[in-house]
Amino acid sequence: MTHSVQFSALEQSARQRGVDTDLIRELLNRKDLQTPVMLLSRREIGRNFDALRKALPRVNIHYAVKPNNHEVMISEVFNRGGNYDVCSAGEIQTVSKTGLDPATLIHSHPIKSIPEFDFAVGRGVRIFVVDNVEEIKKLRRYDRKLKILVRFRINTNSSAVVNLQYKYGCRPQDVLPYARMIEETGHEFYGLCFHIGSQCIYPENYVKAIMAAHRLIQKLDLSGFNTRLLDIGGGFPVQYAEPVPPVDEFCKPIARALDRHIRPGIKIASEPGRYISATPVTLICSVIGKALRDGKIWYYLDDGLYSTFSGIVYDHCQYPVVTSKEGTGRLSVLAGPTCDSFDVMYDGLMLPEHQVGDKLMFMSTGAYCAVSGSNFNALKRPEYLVIE
Repeated sequence: MTHSVQFSALEQSARQRGVDTDLIRELLNRKDLQTPVMLLSRREIGRNFDALRKALPRVNIHYAVKPNNHEVMISEVFNRGGNYDVCSAGEIQTVSKTGLDPATLIHSHPIKSIPEFDFAVGRGVRIFVVDNVEEIKKLRRYDRKLKILVRFRINTNSSAVVNLQYKYGCRPQDVLPYARMIEETGHEFYGLCFHIGSQCIYPENYVKAIMAAHRLIQKLDLSGFNTRLLDIGGGFPVQYAEPVPPVDEFCKPIARALDRHIRPGIKIASEPGRYISATPVTLICSVIGKALRDGKIWYYLDDGLYSTFSGIVYDHCQYPVVTSKEGTGRLSVLAGPTCDSFDVMYDGLMLPEHQVGDKLMFMSTGAYCAVSGSNFNALKRPEYLVIE
């Protein structure tokens, strides 16, 4: 059973972060507001970027474009001196609008189709990731010298919510042979990378991976390979329904491990996506229907699992439900607007009674929500409203 949150309970902490809560309250209560709508805060993007950079002072931030490619997200990262992690031709085109040098991007996808690979090289991208022999063979296509990172995986006792080591990453013992193969193709072995997973709440997993990288770098040194870059991935946690440690506390053991195990001459990069993009976006929905079914109040919203709430399915998230209504909680269900019975987001939610036309707010819906949704039933997708 999940309880909704009163908007008034969020106001104090939100104001401390500089959020315009008066505007949000006004929007939440406005009868003429066209919903669904996603409120996007420039300030929150900047706060997240600055907080992570402060927590990991040695690390260059390459924002992972995949969770949210909105132009405001891209421009705010660029304006703060950030760079990007890209995985496709579309993402390269998106970030190229900033005017940055494509050679500074990190193309982190370990598997690239030939057309995608050709496009990236043709646009001037130079840093790529591999984790298998077949991908290394593709390097022979290119005369222009590329900088190649080898992605490895480690065993962990605890997994992230989204385990990104399941699909990608070679065994540590494969790294040295792959480095030799890269050099044989005429390209440069440039470094190592790993990605523990998305929404990882265990900093010890990063520490373990950094220690593994240290051992690999020592072996590479002995074989004459110069490691220039270590990419520690992303996955830093965001608070949804369950609390997570503040980013400075979470990153302390990671920063210590980097200082202790990775020599100063090696550049360090990270690919945060969720941490930068999740909290700047707030979804507002309207109740478009209401029914009493099997002892529960069913509320039908104008957004659902096939659209913004797709993150519940694909990203395993439960977004905090916020209401401006006061009163005793009633056992409730929140369902989406499509004709599919699968389209149910919350079942067993304690919520003050609402009426058709009332609005609900859902926090931290900036990561993966919009990009993984669809317009199933040809229903309206939410538009962004930049609020500051």
